[in-house]
Amino acid sequence: MRHVLAASTAVAGMVLVILVPGTPSADAVDDWGFPTWSEVEAARGNEAAKNQQIEQIRGLIAQLQTDLESAQALSDQRAAEAIEAQARYDEAVAVAERLQQQADEATERAADSERAAGQLAAQLARSGGTGDMSAELFANPGSADNWLYRLDMMDRVAGTADSLYEQAQRDANSAQALQDQAAVAREALLGLKQEADAAYQVALEAAAAAQAAVEREQNHRVELEAQLAVLIENRAATEADYQAGQRWQAYLAEQERLRIERERREAEEARQRWLAEQQRLAAAAAAAAAANQGGSSGGGGGGGSAGGGSVPVTPPASSGWQTPHYGRFTSSYGWRNDPLGILGRKLHAGVDIAAGCGTPIYSVAAGTVALRSRDTYGANMLYINHGGGVQSEYFHMSQPAHVYPGQRVGAGQVVGYEGDTGHAMGCHLHFQMRVNGTLVNPESFLNARGVRLR
Repeated sequence: MRHVLAASTAVAGMVLVILVPGTPSADAVDDWGFPTWSEVEAARGNEAAKNQQIEQIRGLIAQLQTDLESAQALSDQRAAEAIEAQARYDEAVAVAERLQQQADEATERAADSERAAGQLAAQLARSGGTGDMSAELFANPGSADNWLYRLDMMDRVAGTADSLYEQAQRDANSAQALQDQAAVAREALLGLKQEADAAYQVALEAAAAAQAAVEREQNHRVELEAQLAVLIENRAATEADYQAGQRWQAYLAEQERLRIERERREAEEARQRWLAEQQRLAAAAAAAAAANQGGSSGGGGGGGSAGGGSVPVTPPASSGWQTPHYGRFTSSYGWRNDPLGILGRKLHAGVDIAAGCGTPIYSVAAGTVALRSRDTYGANMLYINHGGGVQSEYFHMSQPAHVYPGQRVGAGQVVGYEGDTGHAMGCHLHFQMRVNGTLVNPESFLNARGVRLR
């Protein structure tokens, strides 16, 4: 038998072929190493051949599942490695930027210290320093005590000038040291960026291989099981058996259509609920303002609560971008202490929005799903490539929606559901934006495109 499932080593570049309904010809050939119906029919006439074919098909079914699990495990591993490599690069960028900011501030302090010392030295020069003591005493007889007092003051002023110059030198040294540290940090970025890019490319390839394994399993499992039934029951294959794979494909297509319809309905219902809540809050604020005779206005931007204000509920912006989640804005982009008290002070590489476990998460713009996996801490995550080097990233989801690498999604399409998987204190969406592989503040990025997160 020639069927060794050689396709398991070439799933990444596989192109799925959907057979046209109809009974295969007697010489039908399966390009991926699976039994053809003509071979199944031929094996029925010989007991030994039939038993051998049965065992082979059972092995192929088991191999399909094993290949699927292995491909998914490898995809998760490569994705976690890529996320870790990106995190190292992201934090190094933030450290380099912080060092440069500190160096700039130290340089400014050094300049201020030098200016202060120079101004004091100029004042001393204009006053003639300590002057000629003899001439002063002759001109002002009996003023020795006063002169000694003046001399003591001048000595103190001169000492202050020396101290200012010393401080200026220390500030200059500190600034130079920080500049040197910033330069070293920047030099390390290139290598880290290359590592992150390489790891990400490997993760994308592993994700494509895993998705191909899923599609191959879906396309062949039902047909293999139908072939197995024909052999075990020792009956002639029927048209229904031949069409088993076709029926399965039709079933999957219908389930996908129903899923998309359901998610669109849920998304609209969620948007309408939030819109009604915002209108209620705006009406309550307006009533309170009227009661206070024009006191502080509540506005219609949504009521805040502990942890942040509500994300405005608006239709997608004319720019083609929209909010990824409707809820409370609970944490911004930047350095912070780990809320779980485990990781110390870390770069919070995105923004957090919380609306409640299981609430829909949306694609911020049209794009292509690049990666769907888990990070090192077990957080379900999804990357969407929007073109032009722009990528959106979603973390902690209870589960991604039924989207997969390579699939096109539209702005506002449901791509996941809020959860608390991974390193999280509770249900929320952690949302990141990346441009040409480098993190940017997602709030600033979306604000520039007419989308407000709070």
